[in-house]
Amino acid sequence: MEKTLNEFIITLDTSFKKLIEDTIQTAGVTNLSVNQIQYIQAIGKLNNPTISEIAEALNIAKASATTGINKLVQLGYAKKSQSTIDKRVYHVTLTENSKTFIQLNQQALENYVSFIKQLLSPDEAKQFEKTLEKLIKGFYQRERSQ
Repeated sequence: MEKTLNEFIITLDTSFKKLIEDTIQTAGVTNLSVNQIQYIQAIGKLNNPTISEIAEALNIAKASATTGINKLVQLGYAKKSQSTIDKRVYHVTLTENSKTFIQLNQQALENYVSFIKQLLSPDEAKQFEKTLEKLIKGFYQRERSQ
């Protein structure tokens, strides 16, 4: 089992990296780092978050999130706007380039899921889903205990 699992993880990792690279090329965001892409994905998922919310979602310090967001703003991938209620708080939104990247990435992921579903019978797909749910839960529990 170890050999097969190792091969699966390596194959999935390689394939997923290629998927991200292709999405980056298509969206024209080739100057972004992996961390910056994670920021964009978090902002897109959270929808108009504060910098504190981004820091929490990425499990990083607020100062690090502020630095990362400021770099995205400089590059033209994000916008910051000051809260009208509390001037200490800034909300972050994505620019059109970032939104395009998010949409292309989502479409690529959907294609990936569709490809996997085509390879499996309905019964295999159900068992695979149960196994993945168990693994995901295990990874979350492991992450929380560290």
